[in-house]
Amino acid sequence: MSQGDALHQLESQQNHLLEPKRHQRWYERILLNAPLWQSISFALVLLVPFWLAYRQWLPSDANQTMTSFVLAATFITNLLLSRALGQYPGGNLLPYQLSVTGITISLAIFAVIALRLGYSRLPLFIGFVLILAHQGLALAVKARFRYTKLAFVPGTRFEEPEREHEQYRFCYLTDPNDKRRFDVLVVDMDTKLNDDWVRFIARHHSRRIPVLNGRSLLEAMTGSVNLDTLNNSDFQAFQPNPLYLLGKRVLDILGVLLLTPIALPLCLATACLIRWETPGPALFIQERMGAGNRPFRMLKFRSMSMDDRPEGARFVIDDEHRITRFGRLIRRSRLDELPQLWNVLVGDMSLIGPRPEQPEFAEAFERDVPFYSYRHIIKPGISGWAQVQQGYVAGLAETRKKVEHDFYYIKHLSLSLDLLIIMKTIRTILTGFGAR
Repeated sequence: MSQGDALHQLESQQNHLLEPKRHQRWYERILLNAPLWQSISFALVLLVPFWLAYRQWLPSDANQTMTSFVLAATFITNLLLSRALGQYPGGNLLPYQLSVTGITISLAIFAVIALRLGYSRLPLFIGFVLILAHQGLALAVKARFRYTKLAFVPGTRFEEPEREHEQYRFCYLTDPNDKRRFDVLVVDMDTKLNDDWVRFIARHHSRRIPVLNGRSLLEAMTGSVNLDTLNNSDFQAFQPNPLYLLGKRVLDILGVLLLTPIALPLCLATACLIRWETPGPALFIQERMGAGNRPFRMLKFRSMSMDDRPEGARFVIDDEHRITRFGRLIRRSRLDELPQLWNVLVGDMSLIGPRPEQPEFAEAFERDVPFYSYRHIIKPGISGWAQVQQGYVAGLAETRKKVEHDFYYIKHLSLSLDLLIIMKTIRTILTGFGAR
């Protein structure tokens, strides 16, 4: 067996960076033991509300028992969602983690009201406050002590990303006898190493220190798949789960139905203001490339004047002078995308997915960007991972980066990643990030 094959066998099969492993001293195992403190927090959430409300530790009637069940379900759901969200770039940031807690608590309140469950108001309120406090404290401890320390073996080619690596620390090894502690060992699997470094890697792997290829690490940190290192054998990991796609379709329909009472008045008001500002139709209909490389007619609110309208496919940046004052506002707030809820309802699009391109651009990018058409293996979306990470793109280089983000989304397609994209989309709407 070659050295490269041996190293590949040692490589961790995890898709995401793992929990810190370097805290092995007895007091660190206690003070920084996440499962231990989560268990303590769980007990406090179940016991303290009743002590503060009634000076008793345990529930004494049916309503109080139901309150305990609701608090337990809320705590566990919040814990699982927070961990799932933290696997992705930016998922551990305070706004998103606290948003998950807020969403979980809101769903619990909705379930209690919708199902008409009996509950004790004060203990339930105190329990929700404790869950929120636990989340904030856990994030503070993680930021201060439980960051991931990465150790790079000599010869590892790796360019540190410019953003979203606040939870990581880097150290570069020069001596196989280095005694520094770290959580993840990063190795370039194609680099020839001497026997001392191979033994060093094997020794730390036996101590359950994950071994990652530099390519896998960069993917986990940046949320993009490097097209230069991609080959045909990698595509097994890019096959979407059919069951999740079916569930995603159901969620798309439910999402559109839930948004309709809000979206319909906004659509009517937006259409009227577009017609009032400039003559012409309120809707702009354009052919875009959909799933399976099949074109479809995508709806948008018109944001440009009808004067001097050019022929053929063009980037928005080429027609910026035609954007109206109200058009700039709806583009910045993404209100121009609202008619695409109809495209979602009829099955041409999804709420979350790669952004659909004009067929002319798709054909050009197919020639210049490796594996470009593979992004059409799933339905395009109103919002997506590339849009919230990168914003508007124009030109070949930016499109290539967009495709790398799309591939990451396809590879890690899941409910937790979709939830993170929804939260980042809200941030995008509020800040106007990446708008043209």
